[in-house]
Amino acid sequence: MRKTIVSKTKNVHKKVIENQDEIASDVDIKYKIYRCCLALNQKNAAADILQTIAARQRTPKIYMALGNIYKDVGMDRLAITCFKEVLRECPLAIEAMEILLKLGVNGVEVNSLVMEVSLEITWLGTWIKAQAQFLAKDYASAILTYKSLDTHGMLKDNTVLTVNMAYCYYYMCEDSKAISLLQKAVRIDPNLNWGLALLSTLLAASGNKEYQYELEKLTPNLETSLWTDEHWVVLGNLMLLLKKYERAAYFGQQACMMGKNVEALLLRANALFFLKKYQEAAVQCTNALQIAPFRYDLHKCLILCYLNSNRLREAESMALHACKVLNYTPQAYCLHASCLLKDPLATMKNTRRILEKVVEQDKQGHTDAVYMLADLLIREQQYDQATQILLKALDTQKPTSKLHQLLGECYANLQKDDEAFNNYTIAMRLDPQNQRATEGLNNIERRERFYSTTENSYSSRRANSDHEADAESDSELWNGSVDMANFDS
Repeated sequence: MRKTIVSKTKNVHKKVIENQDEIASDVDIKYKIYRCCLALNQKNAAADILQTIAARQRTPKIYMALGNIYKDVGMDRLAITCFKEVLRECPLAIEAMEILLKLGVNGVEVNSLVMEVSLEITWLGTWIKAQAQFLAKDYASAILTYKSLDTHGMLKDNTVLTVNMAYCYYYMCEDSKAISLLQKAVRIDPNLNWGLALLSTLLAASGNKEYQYELEKLTPNLETSLWTDEHWVVLGNLMLLLKKYERAAYFGQQACMMGKNVEALLLRANALFFLKKYQEAAVQCTNALQIAPFRYDLHKCLILCYLNSNRLREAESMALHACKVLNYTPQAYCLHASCLLKDPLATMKNTRRILEKVVEQDKQGHTDAVYMLADLLIREQQYDQATQILLKALDTQKPTSKLHQLLGECYANLQKDDEAFNNYTIAMRLDPQNQRATEGLNNIERRERFYSTTENSYSSRRANSDHEADAESDSELWNGSVDMANFDS
């Protein structure tokens, strides 16, 4: 249409009409065609139309779009070139910096592209360093760098910074700290979008009914047409916490239809797992791992699907892979140990060695290694060793119902009923729903009643026997006297 209008104008008036500026340029028209192709999921056509724009006519917007296309189709080198062009013209393009770091460009090199601006904006260089550490999976160092930015005069109470810190804690399996930071981000910005899905996932995974109100507050009050994938995930996780698994799976599917979202795939996987559709849940986990292979919860869900499907070899293979991908963290070792405990062919010696190694590494109790090792030792009737491990854990970790319950079982097997009773009581106080602690208390009471009844019965029989003995001796004496009298007579 534009070419037709310009052609007619030149032919009739021999000049371009005055309002020609209102007519879209070739570059703008091609950019709109690119967006149409994206909406139709025709990425190759989108790339082709952008490539027809001459290099001298490419604006930062065009380079940004072209870079995203190259990144999506796996042409990383061309994508890096495009994003560097964006930074040369727009040195404050934060998104371009983040993508370059994700594509493996060194933080120092990215900082050199924006050196002039970073000298004026004091926080920019530190922020690039923090992002580089985060993407290099050096989460402990990234947290320290983020905290140095979370000060007055820098980026105090910045929600992006807060959510990034929460993700660091989450990847380190410190869920309570991640939840605290994400709740802080929501308080700072009630309209927060990015980070809501992770917060809802953590709240639902905790299984704590107290978080139900928190999840209800996160649910959107917008029209459904305005919902993002994060809003669908929040609602789905609320259904998951309420054990409405069919609806949770549906809301997860709605979120997946809006694009690739790890939280949505995990939501669907969890819902299908609780519905005992393990094969379908495993497919969702596999798809999610292709996007985020470094997430522990995805590996855990997939391995549990395999174990519940009696696919022990696949579960063990996946656990070994998880150990490698997660850099042999205590959580990954626990996954491997859980597979070995299910395998009847696995040696208990090897399983015990792995669990002892995890207990030694995990001083704060972020894993279930102490519980698993104590259970294993109790099964092997090594109650003294299990008691020592549990007492040591109580000195370094926050007391839990399960710790005291296991300690009660050890004392009960060692015939120390008073210590067992005390630990079972503490376990019940911490978690009234702990069935094993309840059974332990009932066993102690039954044993005490049995001993009490036996002792009373024994005392009664003893008294009766003593009385019978006295009566017999009296009669003997009486009979003896009669006989003596007869003898005398």
